[in-house]
Amino acid sequence: MATQKNASNKNSNDQTVRRKTAVTKIELKSEAVYLHMRGQSGEAIHKALYRMGELFKMTHRSSDKKVYNTIKDWFQKEIIDVAEKDIDKLVNYFEALQSELVPGYSFLDIKNPKMDLEFSIIHKSHLDIINLISKIDIVMDDIEAIALSGSFDDDIENNARNQALSILNNIASKIFKITKPGKRNGGPFSPGFFLEGLQKGVFTLYPDPDTKVESNVVNMDSKNESELIAKKTDTENVELTEAV
Repeated sequence: MATQKNASNKNSNDQTVRRKTAVTKIELKSEAVYLHMRGQSGEAIHKALYRMGELFKMTHRSSDKKVYNTIKDWFQKEIIDVAEKDIDKLVNYFEALQSELVPGYSFLDIKNPKMDLEFSIIHKSHLDIINLISKIDIVMDDIEAIALSGSFDDDIENNARNQALSILNNIASKIFKITKPGKRNGGPFSPGFFLEGLQKGVFTLYPDPDTKVESNVVNMDSKNESELIAKKTDTENVELTEAV
């Protein structure tokens, strides 16, 4: 019976893991970033990154690298570069706070609870996002530490938190929005279908910003489909009250 049970579990795991997957663990120090990433918002980022990973893996093996280079260029310009600029703004905001700080209470030490998160990696593009998350975490850790000293109002910390978490939200929402046409007939996302559309010019990674439609399909009708997008500020405020 034990042998059958172990075999059953192995088969179940084999069905769940569709691609060779590396699992890593990162230790976060910011409470805000940790609570964000461990909830539905973090799940959305994981799903978006998996989608991008599949697109990268399916195109880089092709003899024609045109689609792969298009996706790579979009990911760098629209995801990584944009997020880096927003992180720079967050850093500037923190530095401005430091220059205006009124000395608060002094602590011997600040202790963090265990805030570890696992990441499943199927493509190196995931590492770029983990790097962004780590940068945001470092800045927010400093801001949260200063906030404990009473050096500024809660509204200032909330403003920094909203800036930080919006960077993460935008990563998932951009990927979901641009790949939305890959849901054939309202079903699950099909990377093959999406890539075929890109190759034929039916889909585009750069839709007209003036087009007031949810889909980026060119000359093709698309049904409205719901995506798991990161929760907005009101919900995230509730998340911060949870025990870590």
